[in-house]
Amino acid sequence: MTLVAFFIATSGFSQKPKWVGNTPREQNYTYKFVEVMSYGDDYEGARANALERLAGDRLLTEGVRIYQKTVSKSEKDKIQTIGQPTQYKKQTHTTVTTEIDGEPMELSALKIDEYIKDEGGRVKMYTLFQVATCETPVFDNVYLTTKYGFSARALVPGWAQLHKGSTAKGLTILAAEVAAIGGIIFTENERATYESKMRSQPNFARQYKTKVDNYETARNCCIGAAAAIYVYNLIDAIVAPGARRVVVKPRNMQFTPVASKDFSGVTFSYNF
Repeated sequence: MTLVAFFIATSGFSQKPKWVGNTPREQNYTYKFVEVMSYGDDYEGARANALERLAGDRLLTEGVRIYQKTVSKSEKDKIQTIGQPTQYKKQTHTTVTTEIDGEPMELSALKIDEYIKDEGGRVKMYTLFQVATCETPVFDNVYLTTKYGFSARALVPGWAQLHKGSTAKGLTILAAEVAAIGGIIFTENERATYESKMRSQPNFARQYKTKVDNYETARNCCIGAAAAIYVYNLIDAIVAPGARRVVVKPRNMQFTPVASKDFSGVTFSYNF
């Protein structure tokens, strides 16, 4: 099988992408997302090793077998899923040769993103591919983004940051909010205790009043801190970028070649 790879140029980011260890979900079964881990003495060596590993990757070979078992479905099912691949700009072409069950097959692939890190003097690379499992795949539209927008996770301090891959920031926000709330509870309990003593022991009312005022001030400071942390959490959760992630959207418009015993032609479909 000859595997044709079209590479999408990506910029370098040091933060670990969200797709590493968590590959996106395909919108149709004519292709698969395949994550490959490779090593090399330098970047080019790691990239070359990634292509070699991709050619014999278990997910790819199983995906092709699954598709070959599925193509016996009705012509209507095949018309809905088989089409021409999306065209991308700034592509670099390469060829990898491999075989599946001894049968040669020409498939196409897109390199969506890569994550590179140094490990023990060698280059360790994670690469995400969008790989066809048939000769005429329908590659969904895929783009990379560091934006996440608003979600219900923002309502819990630190949760949105953890979801976006900013682990240190998320844990710091969570710990700060917990500490501020803990301070509110502690200082209010102490204030209430000394206020009770001030009423039950009037001879020491002046000393207890000072304690009450001090703990009340500390409580108000903790309330202000908790509010400030929460507001910061909301703003950061909405506007701050996170780890690079992959967004998959079905192709809105596609032309599909159709051939059967009775007719041949091209079908057009549009997803609303």
